[in-house]
Amino acid sequence: MAFYCNHIALHLVRSSDDFEIYAPVIMNGEIIAYNKELDNMYKLGMGQKREHLHKVSKESYPQIQEILEMQPISLPYSLEEGQIDGAVMDVTEAALLPKFNFASLSENDYVSFVLVVRKDIIDTRAFRDFLDVYNKTIEELSQTETLITHMGMTKEFWDKAKLKFLSLE
Repeated sequence: MAFYCNHIALHLVRSSDDFEIYAPVIMNGEIIAYNKELDNMYKLGMGQKREHLHKVSKESYPQIQEILEMQPISLPYSLEEGQIDGAVMDVTEAALLPKFNFASLSENDYVSFVLVVRKDIIDTRAFRDFLDVYNKTIEELSQTETLITHMGMTKEFWDKAKLKFLSLE
């Protein structure tokens, strides 16, 4: 059992009949960091193999003319040096970059991560116990105050991010 972004999850379940995508678990897990004005964001950088986010970002920011895929670790440097106008990154990385401005990746909800489970454990007691603990954990993580305490950033940042943890039934 593991949490995967959509494209990796699809690759795994297509390559093995032993696994299935159990359910989406995180929505809106990415944010755009930018320096100047959002209206002047024409070149967007994002981590490699995030094709599913291309469409989401272009729908929300139609002025984007080019999307550059790069190593996620190089996104802040590329943004700071003006090689890109905006960078799509995981919301957990934003706290490390306080000098940038942030905007939501999309006005519409989208799935960022799914839970992939080995099929033979789904009906087990251990898996049901996991679901109980998971659901209790996301109740706490869904509170903005918890995110501020443990992740940093402001209430305004978390409101922009629209991060959602989804319960599992």
